[in-house]
Amino acid sequence: MKVNRRNRMRTTKVTLAAIVAGALLLAPAVVSGVAAQALTPLAEPGPPFSVPQSLDRQAVVPSTSSLASPEAFDPAEVRKFADSYFAKPEIAGNLAGALVVVVKDGEVLLNEGYGYADVASKKLIDPETTLFRMASITKAVTATAAMQLVEQGKLDLQKDVAVYMPDVRIKNDTGVPVTAEHFLTHTAGFDYTDESGEGREIIGMKDFLKLNEPTIVREPGEVYRYDNLGYTMLGYIVQNVSGVPFEQYVDRHIFVPLGMKHTTMLLNDQSKAQLATGYTIDKEPYPAYTTVPTIAPEGGMLSSGSDMAQFIMAHLGGGKPGSSHVLEEKTKKLMQQTHYEAAPGFPIMSYGFESFFQQVHNGQFVIGKGGDLPGYHSWLWLIPEQRVGGMVIVNSDASASVRDDFFTEFMNHYYPKKQETKPVISLSQDELARFEGTYRNLRTPLFASQVKAEDGVLTVQDGYGSHTLKPVGPLLFEDDKGAAAAFKADEHGEIKYLYYTMPDSMSEKMDDPGLYDDVAADSPYADSIYLLRALEIFSDPGEKSFHPQSAITRGDFVSMLARLSGMKLSTNPVLFEDLRGHPQAALIETVAELGLVTGMPGMKFEPDRAMTRQEAAAIIWRIVHYVLGAPPVEAKLSSEPAPWASEAVQFVVASGFYGPEVEQDASGAFDYMPRKPLLRQEATMMITKLLRNLLA
Repeated sequence: MKVNRRNRMRTTKVTLAAIVAGALLLAPAVVSGVAAQALTPLAEPGPPFSVPQSLDRQAVVPSTSSLASPEAFDPAEVRKFADSYFAKPEIAGNLAGALVVVVKDGEVLLNEGYGYADVASKKLIDPETTLFRMASITKAVTATAAMQLVEQGKLDLQKDVAVYMPDVRIKNDTGVPVTAEHFLTHTAGFDYTDESGEGREIIGMKDFLKLNEPTIVREPGEVYRYDNLGYTMLGYIVQNVSGVPFEQYVDRHIFVPLGMKHTTMLLNDQSKAQLATGYTIDKEPYPAYTTVPTIAPEGGMLSSGSDMAQFIMAHLGGGKPGSSHVLEEKTKKLMQQTHYEAAPGFPIMSYGFESFFQQVHNGQFVIGKGGDLPGYHSWLWLIPEQRVGGMVIVNSDASASVRDDFFTEFMNHYYPKKQETKPVISLSQDELARFEGTYRNLRTPLFASQVKAEDGVLTVQDGYGSHTLKPVGPLLFEDDKGAAAAFKADEHGEIKYLYYTMPDSMSEKMDDPGLYDDVAADSPYADSIYLLRALEIFSDPGEKSFHPQSAITRGDFVSMLARLSGMKLSTNPVLFEDLRGHPQAALIETVAELGLVTGMPGMKFEPDRAMTRQEAAAIIWRIVHYVLGAPPVEAKLSSEPAPWASEAVQFVVASGFYGPEVEQDASGAFDYMPRKPLLRQEATMMITKLLRNLLA
């Protein structure tokens, strides 16, 4: 089948943005304000059975503390709180539009739109009929549908999913079957969890899953990694077990009973007319786009404020007649319990809901669901024991930080008691040394952490900068802002994983890759070279030579970035003629489909030619600007780059993404040497500086 190139590149960008948006915008509240300002998310990020007693099994439920006074939740007071928040100049200045819902005890206290559904036409948001892309909030609906089938005894949470989708092959040599519970908790252990539909405009779930059949590389249930593919499979299971298309099932058994009369899984003429326009970080409207797959159980739902209020109340109790019967009470409680912890007392996943933003839970047990797609960013939260819930969603990448900022202010306003800092325990240097090492994010290797032990604490260097972690438990640590970090050990007590600033996935501890004979220990480039080698970016196990002062080829440079993306390599026909049969073709094609590299005249890429310093700067600039949303900055240069590279070189110089080879003269100008070949050691310094300053 001939694949449309434009569609292919768009869907691949959507996949990347799913990863980036989920990873960065759901970062802990103590740092997520910085993350949101730095990021331009392009897309979504990015967890039944026949044994009734399993509905009653024990699970972890953290205790609650402070309570908001009853008068604090008066509808007029809630409106005043929200009005005051959106009146802030720094919020209003970046806002296209926002939708806010707050419910308590089965009553809608607030269902209000702020700003515009469409800026150009000044179309206001109607909370009843204006639709927003719910993105990954859809997963909570998919989980609800699956649990309905659990109640009916048609689906077993503990059974091998092959029983429910025999036409989808999952390669699994672990000896442990993957189950629906693993999908619900993002613990299936897949090699890749963010896939694409090869640019097709319309693709069904069955075809999509056949294109993206995964391999299980970690024992199911072992480790948490955000999993869009697993939720697509869960939706496909709902479809197979119920015998009706997924979109029809959720409409009949969730949307209609709850009175969610405007909610749909379909982008058609009617829903498109009701859909709030999404905007880029530059406040330009996104063109209409479809999800991949077309009916997307992991992120394709469109809904309004009134409809989502009913869904929230259905999980808390109350709402329109019939809502209490969507799920039995014991099933709702099971969904809300913690089913995966990073460490004892550190919850991550319920069924369909997450425990993110823990720093601002303020002693309450809070679960929620975030969502990100181009132009739409949301957070839905439940405080089950208080029967309180809410949602905030914006329709602009420029105001993406609103979703966690509003929630932070909500919790501080209504539940102001802060969780007390845990007492620090004493660990010896030997005890701390077991945590040392380089950790690679399972979902996105771009986000790496280096952990060192010194003076009774751990220091962590990652994309947010440097942090100090103090031990508060055997595998638990806390930084100076109250953010928790958890380590996970294997059955032998060896540390295997870290869960800290990137909540969409745990990070794996990498093996020591060994030293190169030609990289001196005192080289200013040594740390960068060995960090990237530990992350397996060079793909050269056992090699003794690095050739640090040789020029890096265009193919080698782009291949390193492809490995850092964590994306499954493209299997599409190559875009550039001279890549046919080239050993790096798939790596380069993967990055090309993201729009991060351009070719030469005649549709050639010239993979074996030396990469110039300005060409490398241009690629780095595309990453930080188009993916991370960094604005242009100026720098004084003593050597002018080509006009097409000027903005990129200035950004790289101003950001310090270079090594000691770049010098500053007496006038303050930097000699970046833009037209010279980039050396291999210089390339590692550039990429390492990018990794360590993504959000700092």
